[in-house]
Amino acid sequence: MLWLLTGLVIFLCVGFLALFFHKQKFWLSRLHKIEKITDAIKNKRIPPSFLLTGDPLLSAISRNLEAISTELQRLIHASKEEEINLNTILKSMAEGIAIIDRSHLIKIANESFTRILGLSGNPQGKKLVELIQLPEVEKMIEEAFKAQEPLSQEILGTETKGKLSGYFVVDAVPVITKSQDLPSDIMVLVFRDITEIKMFEEARKEFVINVSHELRTPLAIFKGYVETLTDNPRLSKSEVKRIYEILKKHCQRLSSLIEDLLLLAKLESRKLTIETTPVSIAEFLEETIQDLHPLFKQKECTVNLLIEPDLPTVEIDPFWFQQAVYNLVDNALKFSIPPRKLVIEAQKIDQNFVLKIIDNGFGIPSKDLPFIFDRFYRGDKSRSSEQKGTGLGLSITKQIVELHGGQIRAISEPEKGTTMELTFPLQRENGLKEPMEKS
Repeated sequence: MLWLLTGLVIFLCVGFLALFFHKQKFWLSRLHKIEKITDAIKNKRIPPSFLLTGDPLLSAISRNLEAISTELQRLIHASKEEEINLNTILKSMAEGIAIIDRSHLIKIANESFTRILGLSGNPQGKKLVELIQLPEVEKMIEEAFKAQEPLSQEILGTETKGKLSGYFVVDAVPVITKSQDLPSDIMVLVFRDITEIKMFEEARKEFVINVSHELRTPLAIFKGYVETLTDNPRLSKSEVKRIYEILKKHCQRLSSLIEDLLLLAKLESRKLTIETTPVSIAEFLEETIQDLHPLFKQKECTVNLLIEPDLPTVEIDPFWFQQAVYNLVDNALKFSIPPRKLVIEAQKIDQNFVLKIIDNGFGIPSKDLPFIFDRFYRGDKSRSSEQKGTGLGLSITKQIVELHGGQIRAISEPEKGTTMELTFPLQRENGLKEPMEKS
């Protein structure tokens, strides 16, 4: 009996151990599979299978893990889409955008930010102070963090501030958190280039000053001579006639100034349309020179017309193009002394028609060359003050040339004369103009 009980106990123990090891193997295999599933989820991958069998609890865990993985993949996909959208928006913005933390470390920056600050590499992960010295911006950032409200400041980029050049408005905008009790540790910096706006404002001010100056002189003359006529009713007829001639001359000058201003305004606003037609440039220039013959005779000027043989027709508006040539010839004659010499060259270079008007005049200093097409610009005051005119001829000519799709530039040295070079794209066979590259 004792042996029977002992055998039964041993049998039960062996059975229990066998069952224990079987269950242990079962659960270890399931735990190992759960580990693989969670490891895949942790690494943002989709597991090959979520199936866990053998127990209702395992089935529930399997379903929950699959739901977690699906939601995680959805969030990852949404996050990637948001990142792509954000990068697309930042890349398309002309403003320089950077996101920084409280230590002024740059988290994100767009290409415009890199370009505006003149940076050579990716600024991400660097502090603003390491890239450019802008103490006023650093101070504004600290004040914006402290006040937890947007601040804005206008700065002028100079050589002491790295490669930043021009006028800029910098906005520092703290990113407001959902919890109003917690201060923001993230800030958006926006660099807006307002250089063109500033230049436009300066040009507008200068234009008003120049127009006022141009109007003041003839008006002062009018006022003086009217007072003379009023205060001296017994002036001789010859003196009265002389005064009337002076008033007439300045009246014509005022009229020319107003007409040129109106024309320039139309040209600059592109409200004036031109009607181009194929023109034989040789015939056009010969006719223009013939029209100007009395002026050349009066100014004691010899003209040499050099036209390349077999020059193709050029698409121009004859009226306005002739006006441009008149202006350039008139300008060349004004700023030269007898014996005057003028060379007019017409040739084809690559796919462009090039017209050059070369004089033997005073020439233009290099410091004045970039500005000679500006309205009312006068370089050498002693010489320009002696010349009659509105000071708008070259500005009008430049606008006419650009309306034709061309470019104009001046090549000159003092006392060696000036070359005005006009370049226009010739037509293709299909009738479209070749695009010109800006030099």
